Amino acid sequence: MLRGYFDTISESIEALMPYSFISLGCASVIFLLGGLDRTPWRYSSVADHLQVIVLTMLSILLGLVLTFALNRLAPVARSLPVLQGGLIVSMLIAARSAARFWHTRLIHINGDGNGRVNKQTSETVLVVGVNTVTELFLLSVKEFASQFVQVAGILAEEPSMRGRVIHQKPVLGTVEELQDILQSLEVHGVAVDRIVVAAAADRLQSRSLDVLLEFEKSSQIVVQYLSERLGLEDPFQRPLVLSGRERNKNQIAIPRVENAIAIDRALFRRVKRVVDVVGAALLVFTLSPILVLLSFVVALDVGFPLIFWQQRPGLNGRPFKVYKFRTMRAPHDKLKRRIPDDQRSSAIGQLIRRIRLDELPQLYNVLIGDMSLIGPRPLLPCDQSAEYSDRLSVRPGITGWAQVNGGRIISSSDKLTLDIWYVQKASFVLDLAIILRTVKMVLSGERINTDAVNQARSDVGLKTLLRTRMLPAE
Repeated sequence: MLRGYFDTISESIEALMPYSFISLGCASVIFLLGGLDRTPWRYSSVADHLQVIVLTMLSILLGLVLTFALNRLAPVARSLPVLQGGLIVSMLIAARSAARFWHTRLIHINGDGNGRVNKQTSETVLVVGVNTVTELFLLSVKEFASQFVQVAGILAEEPSMRGRVIHQKPVLGTVEELQDILQSLEVHGVAVDRIVVAAAADRLQSRSLDVLLEFEKSSQIVVQYLSERLGLEDPFQRPLVLSGRERNKNQIAIPRVENAIAIDRALFRRVKRVVDVVGAALLVFTLSPILVLLSFVVALDVGFPLIFWQQRPGLNGRPFKVYKFRTMRAPHDKLKRRIPDDQRSSAIGQLIRRIRLDELPQLYNVLIGDMSLIGPRPLLPCDQSAEYSDRLSVRPGITGWAQVNGGRIISSSDKLTLDIWYVQKASFVLDLAIILRTVKMVLSGERINTDAVNQARSDVGLKTLLRTRMLPAE
């Protein structure tokens, strides 16, 4: 009897062998063609996880079609493809999330040695060229300047390099597409300060050199040639226009927070982090049907990609990507002309923003440690005033005290004052009150809480005055 049982199992496994090999082959080909291997796991994003889901579904469907043509799927149970897809997606996403979480944790722990952002102003650069010098520059930034130099991406001379990854930095496009790439980065809140050319000027293709020289004449962004900076350029072959002009620093840089209010609440922070992870995981599981439905709605309304991101200053001013569902169409038409914002938004997009459903992808930011469920909303670097840098001493939140007491309809100064007040008064009781008020705000709309605004003005103003009086006289 026992022998018959094992014989039955052996026959079932043997019958499933064709489907197994076909599925494995389909997955290998589709995952490779889909570029699933291009992004290192520690840099995975929401878009990468959506890519895992789509490519897994395609590979299973292709495997089913080929197996059906072979043996009509006779030995394959109906539930097997569903279980197979769920297992593949769960394992791939879990592995990527774990790698991203661990990498982010190491960054937050190590930092600059004291958990703060380096005292030098953060700078964003684009690198031109795909060669060994580019690799050396990227490694040098990682080793010596990772805290204050952010590489937004790489520009190649050949279109075939687009989409490739060099030391975790993507090739965004070609040098001739420089203006379009800068506009695209601007939409995501990334302002480029410097363009580093990692190739000798006389080795650049003529059209690429012309684009760079023309761009240098018409832009305030510094164009810097590494060969010239290192003193390795032949002075007799150097082009007439190579030295970049220093950019007019009229934008508000990401403020430093070394003088932020010291909040000696280590236990509160650790417990809050645990609550954030557990709460975000539960919300993702509970709201997964809504997330899937929203993905279809966004795809039908504004198309792909489904997720929009912007670079914002987070804890201690460290830049990170905040994710949202897209609610607006592309900022430029086919002729690269700017489309007014009021023409990009749809009724569906406005409704999604009104009830805050576009913020749901930020649960991923919470899971990887960039954000908290409750805290000051992350602002664009140009909107983050150095006067209110204390709000960067805690993780930014999906919702916060400013959002539930006026949100978008109060002045920027009052909003920042409410954020500072929260930083000073943070507690679990206050967080619970914010959660309850958030539900009320989503259901009934935003209203200005005059009492909360006046209280924050009074408390924050008084504390600022006391701190000023304690400073030594000049």
